[in-house]
Amino acid sequence: MAIADKFCPLRQYFDRRFPHIGPVQADYRASSGPLLVEGSTANPGTLGGAFGFLMRFTLDADYRPQVAVAHPAISGTPNYLSEVLKVARLASGAAHRPLPEQAVATVIRASWALALCTQLYRNPYTFPTSPLAGLIRDGRFTADTLLTLAPDEAVVQLRALYMLAITELWELLLSAPPSAVALGPTFTASRFCRADADIIVDGVLLELKTRLGTAKKSRRADALSLADIYQMIGYALFDTTDTFRIHTIALYSARYGVLHRWPLQQLLDTLADEPTDLATERANVLKLLSSQHGLTA
Repeated sequence: MAIADKFCPLRQYFDRRFPHIGPVQADYRASSGPLLVEGSTANPGTLGGAFGFLMRFTLDADYRPQVAVAHPAISGTPNYLSEVLKVARLASGAAHRPLPEQAVATVIRASWALALCTQLYRNPYTFPTSPLAGLIRDGRFTADTLLTLAPDEAVVQLRALYMLAITELWELLLSAPPSAVALGPTFTASRFCRADADIIVDGVLLELKTRLGTAKKSRRADALSLADIYQMIGYALFDTTDTFRIHTIALYSARYGVLHRWPLQQLLDTLADEPTDLATERANVLKLLSSQHGLTA
């Protein structure tokens, strides 16, 4: 979603319509706890992507990571699809509960490999520095070699994040019927502006974050950015046909082990500092996005 660009019409609309972020950020800080899972030198972007895959496969063994399995046009790698699907099948072991201790490292390493494939597809220009580059050039792009790419320190972190999430998200995610869960959902308005959320379960839109937070003297503190807020309400407003019946916005801060929730209507009213109408806001967003493409909503 293009909310990082201050000159983007969608960002400018949010700035005008939902500028009162202070109360939401204050509420977030007040309910945040201490940092529970420390960071390391492991790539934070890849780690976040791997954690997302780990949680999705925990919920659904049949989940198919569409972007990860898409063949990157720059590589022309033989058997790319079949090897990535092998990795996905290994990652699907996360759905077994309880997950045997000896299987944890395998599903984590498989999730890390899928995160790398996703990064390469979304930004082919990273190919020269991607850990996948050497495997592709040398003809060693196989499921077995893909499982070797996760640094040991990343495996340790992801294991800690996984064990914490299994506890903290049990009630919301793991006790829900599979029919109520949507993984990596896109929305009606996503055709105008690429946007896919992490998880929606029974009307709760859940975003997963693995950031360390801000450094304050000798410790770190969690914080909610403007980009986080706009991203979450953006997803809810992109669901212009109310397909997912979203009623609650949630953010799970994985390193702090805290699940934050806001009723959608209350969140929009707070950000606007006045009563809002969800259907009207969705219609405004759809009209704004479609007009950028010369279309009528």
